[in-house]
Amino acid sequence: MAWTLQRPLYVAACIILPLVLFRPVLYVRNVCIPSLTFKLDTLLLTYGLIWYATKRFVQTQERSKAQTRAATTTVTPKKMVDATDNDMIDEEEQSTDDESDFVDGTNAVDIPSSASSPKPDGKKILSSPLPKYPDNNGASCWSKPKDTLFKVRSATYLQDRVKLPSGPAPFECRGIDMWLTDHAERHIARHPAVCGGKLADCDTFLVNFLLPFGNFCAYFRVPPLQDFPPKLAKVWTEFVQGDQQYRDARLKLLPVVLEGPWIVKTAVGPGTSPALLGKVIPLQYYFSKPTSSTTAGGTTAKQHSYYEVDVIITASQIAKGILSVVKGHTKALDIAFAFIIEASSEEDLPETVLCSFA
Repeated sequence: MAWTLQRPLYVAACIILPLVLFRPVLYVRNVCIPSLTFKLDTLLLTYGLIWYATKRFVQTQERSKAQTRAATTTVTPKKMVDATDNDMIDEEEQSTDDESDFVDGTNAVDIPSSASSPKPDGKKILSSPLPKYPDNNGASCWSKPKDTLFKVRSATYLQDRVKLPSGPAPFECRGIDMWLTDHAERHIARHPAVCGGKLADCDTFLVNFLLPFGNFCAYFRVPPLQDFPPKLAKVWTEFVQGDQQYRDARLKLLPVVLEGPWIVKTAVGPGTSPALLGKVIPLQYYFSKPTSSTTAGGTTAKQHSYYEVDVIITASQIAKGILSVVKGHTKALDIAFAFIIEASSEEDLPETVLCSFA
């Protein structure tokens, strides 16, 4: 293709030569002189097709450029619900992080209680968190699906490969955030506006999806260990105490398309086989320890732990491809998500969904 485009003379020759005939029909003094005869009908048809194809190609290129400009332009979203002045974060200059920074580390990042990291720069955001269904007339909101919707490994899975509906998830969803920004933030728990500024009110499991157009965050309340299902308490403790390799090998995401076009259902899958996120997408973990501070009145204020998992969609071409399909049908789409810590031994079975949202 490149060779042909760089030599327009050859292109013209390839188009014209099949449309002409060389016929020895003229004779001058017994000398045959070839004559050039054009196939006029074929010539007109061919050039008509070329004109049409060129016009469609130019239109496609213009649409592609317009979409590229739109994708690289920061959109200031409208607030979906009434918000206070504190819901909006001032726009500041933000440095660009290369995707090459998103690599798997040998160890997970545990944030010590005394660490004081700078808060990330912010863009204007939607009211945090987003409304829960049926608020906001059911648009741009989230809901809590039934955990029995998700099939997980049964107690006898290692013998018969049977999956059964999950029991109740121990983590309660606190809310969902969708932030539109040019450069998705890592370690979003440092941001003062996450979860409506109430992230530290209780121990929280935070999943931060880094998308090409912003951050999609889900927050879940972590109950005391005694409130966990017995085997899940052990699985969760080992997950928290494990290193990056251990966590990558166990954290699973199971999406189920509840309502949506067939193209999305095809891209996402039937919803029976969860994906080990760390196998296909780079993950990073930011786990903090609880802290306490003394207020001006002499009372002690406790800062609870958070367990943030960054799912770096921007570093995976496959994930970005699926996202592009899903994004084009969000107006008529309902997807339920469940996070599961894989039980790989008989003593850890059966599995239970850790948390879910839709």
